[in-house]
Amino acid sequence: MWCDAVNMKLFRRVVLFSLIVFTIGGQERVDAKEKKGAKEICITFDELPVAESFDTVDRSAVIKQILEALKKHEVKAAGFVVGKNIGSSFDLLGQWLNEGHLLGNLTYSHQHLNEMGIEQFIKDIAAGSERLEPMLSGFGQKRRYFRYPYLHYGSTVETKRQVKLYLDEHGIVVAHATVVVEDYLYNLSLEKMEAKRDSTDYHALRYEYVIHVLEEIERCEQLAKEILKRPARHILHLRANRLNALFLDALLTAIRDMGYKFITLDHALEDKLYSAPEAYFELRGVGYLDMLKQSDPDLLPAE
Repeated sequence: MWCDAVNMKLFRRVVLFSLIVFTIGGQERVDAKEKKGAKEICITFDELPVAESFDTVDRSAVIKQILEALKKHEVKAAGFVVGKNIGSSFDLLGQWLNEGHLLGNLTYSHQHLNEMGIEQFIKDIAAGSERLEPMLSGFGQKRRYFRYPYLHYGSTVETKRQVKLYLDEHGIVVAHATVVVEDYLYNLSLEKMEAKRDSTDYHALRYEYVIHVLEEIERCEQLAKEILKRPARHILHLRANRLNALFLDALLTAIRDMGYKFITLDHALEDKLYSAPEAYFELRGVGYLDMLKQSDPDLLPAE
């Protein structure tokens, strides 16, 4: 049984790798728009304007490359901003909005909810909103979005209740995620090889990263069928870092060629999945489907 499971996993990786080579190589493809019953996924980015890094990062270059890839694939994405890091990046974020993408609040300081008191965390949400509001109003974005930093929703019932109450009272929409990947680890690998800039290493990292994301999408697709008995409108959680600036074009190509249609955040959040009650209190931030699966049944409302 173990050997069969390993062989199946290796087979899937070979298939995914072949798909990536096929799509990245520039060969003729079947457009996902022509596929019937295309699966759906929304693309989102945390830590705008640019994720924190051990290396100095050219914010303008990262945002430019991400926007170019999104435009090429006709994707309307959502980005979540760390208020304290905006600095002189108003023009970059304005370009993001000007190209039809959404912006949301990732709090002012981007700290874990589990490491802050409830009142302090709510103040951090408010400070992030205040920092972002002039830009959202100026560009006419109608809805206000929030994402919990590191996908930490709170470790107690009371924490979750009070934060949710604040968000509801202010008409702020929570942007959940289902597909959560370890792009920060791959970004660290990219930084380590930056000095060498060896093309073989870069290609290998790109293939491995794209495979990682596709496998996580596949896992969440199966999880949706297990929990919902149907496909979900997935929301992919990425970070605005150099890794995704360099590899986003290849990643979006591979996702599209798996049969996925790119959708907006609003359309994704209309899935009833995201209004399903959860009772997940672990310290590790996970996607919403995993939160549902790992919820404490004794703390869920009676059906």
